[in-house]
Parts: sequence; structure tokens; C-alpha cells
Amino acid sequence: MSIDIIKSIKQSEAEAEQIKKQSHEDARQILSEASNQSYKLLEQTQEDAEKEAKKIIQEAEKQANAEIEKFAAEVSSECDAIKSNARKKLDKAVEIIIGRIVSPNGNS
Repeated sequence: MSIDIIKSIKQSEAEAEQIKKQSHEDARQILSEASNQSYKLLEQTQEDAEKEAKKIIQEAEKQANAEIEKFAAEVSSECDAIKSNARKKLDKAVEIIIGRIVSPNGNS
């Protein structure tokens, strides 16, 4: 009977060793899968961040272009006003010059 007990103990020890090896292998597998998942999650997060950054840049460019168009319209309007005012003054300057040339008090 003692041989049977020894065999049973050895078998139990072998089973325990096999369970221990399997547990280590399972732990390695779990760590490997977790590492792969974390890498994929990191990649996805980076892609999402890049997409969001592009979206923010596009929106900023859109707003900047709208502001540029607004300022361009204002500047164009101001230029038109300056040109109109200059034309009025040009007409007056021409009248003054013609008046000096044609007038009897002029030097010509």
C-alpha cells in the first residue's frame, strides 16, 4: 500500500507541476494579448488624435479664411471710398489749375 501512496503522491506532484507550467503559459499568453491590445489601443488613440487635430486645423483655416474675406471686403470698401474722395479732389484740383491758367491773373 505504501507504493500506491508514493505513486499517488508522485502523480499528484506531476499534475501540480503540469498545472503550474500551464498557469505560467496562460499568464504569458494573457500578458501577450494585453500587450497587443494596448498597442492597438495606443495606435487607435493616435489615429483619433491626428484626425481631431486635422479637423481642428481645418476649422481654424475655415475661420481664418472667413476673417480674411471679411477684412478684404472692408479694405476694398475703404479703398473705393478713398478713390472716390480722391476723384472728387482731383476734379477740384483740375478746376483750380485750369482757373489759374485761364484766369486773367494767371502767369500764362
